[in-house]
Amino acid sequence: MLTYIFRKPKYPIICTISGHVIAAKSEKSFMKILDDIALDHEKSYDLIDATAEGWVFVPGHMMISPITFRKQWSKRELIALYNGRTNQSPEGVPYSEKSLSSKRFERIFGDLVELLKKPGKPLVR
Repeated sequence: MLTYIFRKPKYPIICTISGHVIAAKSEKSFMKILDDIALDHEKSYDLIDATAEGWVFVPGHMMISPITFRKQWSKRELIALYNGRTNQSPEGVPYSEKSLSSKRFERIFGDLVELLKKPGKPLVR
């Protein structure tokens, strides 16, 4: 069970854990994904919600908090995170950074969530 400090993030979320980038559409799906990942309980991990707000996930306390130094994520930063992840699919097709000004953050975020839900390189426990 997750604990939220102050408030909950707006799902879906994208989280980076030791180079792996994962996406979850709900708390339940996030918890299910976490079961397959070896977490370092001494670290904290970046998490981005659907509004581009930065959060921190602390697995040692199973806590999500908005108290972080990175408050907002840009479209370019989010795409760079996705394209630089270690859990690339076999095709390894990067998300295009062209025409970012004509794409809303919500569209890019939704595209990345869907791409991350597709099967890719398995996570090692």
